[in-house]
Amino acid sequence: MIQKTAHGAVFGDSFSLIPPRSKEFSVCGGSETIESARRWAEDWELLLYQGACECCVHGLYRMDICTFSACTDVGMDHSQIWVRGDGKGAFILTQPYVTEIPKRLLSYAEMHGLSVDSYKFDGWYGHGSLPIRLTIPDDWPLWPIERDAALLLRTQPIAWPDSNA
Repeated sequence: MIQKTAHGAVFGDSFSLIPPRSKEFSVCGGSETIESARRWAEDWELLLYQGACECCVHGLYRMDICTFSACTDVGMDHSQIWVRGDGKGAFILTQPYVTEIPKRLLSYAEMHGLSVDSYKFDGWYGHGSLPIRLTIPDDWPLWPIERDAALLLRTQPIAWPDSNA
């Protein structure tokens, strides 16, 4: 099944939500890493965010540009923003070569009100990296990326295997 990517410009820069079976789906790494990410994203019905600030918290805010050195100095590596297939939730997944969550990363997440967790099932990158999620808490008001994703997916729904979209 080939999935279509949702493209749009809602309240700012253009962005895309790329489903795992789209021809545009790609992450850092070789073909095995990409296929591992594809399977993971399909299992969890996650869309890869592509747009401004796609590797840091400012993408969750849908800012047009990130000029903050803190975003590159907190210990993130192999980072992407992922949006739930229904648009109701997003997180940054970073996979640095560490054995525990860096304190700088915990402080960075706390400054932005994000929760931090590490789940083994997120470890599709591998190579000795630790998967770390920086997640918008469920009880928070709507964040800009969630607002924009919901609007985009309303006009360009993504079809998932065994779904009617």
